[in-house]
Amino acid sequence: MNKEELLQELSTKISTGELSREEVISRLNFAPAIQQESDGGIKRFSHFSVTKMLYALGAAIVIIGIVIFVAQIWDDIGSFGRISVTLGLGLLITATGSVLLKQKPEDNIGLIFHFIGGMLIPGGVVVTLSELSIDSDWTLAITFGGIFAFYLFLNAIHRHAILTFFAIANGTATIYLILNAVVGGPFRGWFGVKDIYQYLTMAIGASYLFLAHAFRDGWNKKLIGALYFFGITGFLGASFSRVFDSVPWQLLYFLIVLGGLFLSVYLRSRSILVMSILFLIAHVSYITSEYFADSLGWPISLVILGFVFIGLGYASVTINKKYIKGGS
Repeated sequence: MNKEELLQELSTKISTGELSREEVISRLNFAPAIQQESDGGIKRFSHFSVTKMLYALGAAIVIIGIVIFVAQIWDDIGSFGRISVTLGLGLLITATGSVLLKQKPEDNIGLIFHFIGGMLIPGGVVVTLSELSIDSDWTLAITFGGIFAFYLFLNAIHRHAILTFFAIANGTATIYLILNAVVGGPFRGWFGVKDIYQYLTMAIGASYLFLAHAFRDGWNKKLIGALYFFGITGFLGASFSRVFDSVPWQLLYFLIVLGGLFLSVYLRSRSILVMSILFLIAHVSYITSEYFADSLGWPISLVILGFVFIGLGYASVTINKKYIKGGS
């Protein structure tokens, strides 16, 4: 491997997250040189941040523009045209993103194209199935399973966090669609089907937390914060929905939320801490209004609840400063 190939390989691994700049600097003992060039580094970092912001803003504008344009011509282009401007355009943009990721892995331009394509493809699939009149529950579930496999394949080639994100998102959608095909929707199926959806959401939330923990040292570590947030929100939200139907769950939920607080310390995750505190506040509010409003009077209950919230706020700040500061 010559010098140019070595530098290209190193640049690729840094851009995909397999290596960090700090690891390279510490291994090669570049600390003194980096210290001398700190002012230039700050300028480059500022430029990089502005570039990423412009990329994100441009991607959002492109998606909004495509949606508005398609809506304006929707009734005039027929079935083939509708499929072309949704699924066809999404696949074309995704293919462009793959080419750019392969040719310029150190830039973020390929990532932006993959983001735009990933937002268009699921909607394009739904439009395609609808136009072909084959949009049954099982067809939709199987098709989203195909999208999930498609992103797994792309991720095996490019090893990029944006592709992992869309694989996880479409895989999650596939699970819910399969359940919908088997037992029906949560509000139109047989008795007790809502419970299945609640337990499934808890399981998916927990799996997100496990994935985030597994990604902490790899090239998917950019997804850790999002997975922590959606994982704890799904788990605690689905658990909280059980509280209204069961006294045992009302007692158990206190332990679940306390477990979330301990987990936030162990994982050093600010998002887990915040969501655990918010759901604890929601649960305390529900228990207070359900059992103590009539006996103590609503104004007194509000006073007690206010002090509880103050205590929880102080506790969350203390936990954040002492155990979590600097985490995700």
